[in-house]
Amino acid sequence: MIVEALFPTYRFDKAETDDFMVIDQWSYAWAAFSGPLFVLSKRLYFLAFVAMIAMIAIAGGVIFGLTIIVYLFSASLEGMLLMLITVVGGIALNGIVAVRLVRYGYLQRGWRLGY
Repeated sequence: MIVEALFPTYRFDKAETDDFMVIDQWSYAWAAFSGPLFVLSKRLYFLAFVAMIAMIAIAGGVIFGLTIIVYLFSASLEGMLLMLITVVGGIALNGIVAVRLVRYGYLQRGWRLGY
C-alpha cells in the first residue's frame, strides 16, 4: 500500500500507433541509481539535463544533511540510523524525480496516461 502510494505505476498509451509503455517499481529502482541516464534512455534529452541538475541538488542536500547529523549525533546509534535514512531517502528521491520527469516528457510528447 505505502509502496504503491510512493512509487505509483504509470501506463502510457500512444493512440496513433497502439504502443504502450509501463513505468513500474523496477523503473524507480533503475532511476534511483542511474538518474539522468534513465531519463536519457527514454530519449528525453533536455529533461536528462534537468535530472542531472536535480541529482546534483539532491546529492548536495544529502551531504549537507549528513554533515549536520554527524555534527549533532556523532557516532551514536541514533546518528547512524539517521544517516542511513538520509542516504536511502536521497536515493529514493532521485528515483522519484527521474520517473516524474519521464512522465512529464511522455505527456508532452502526446502520450496519454492509461489506466
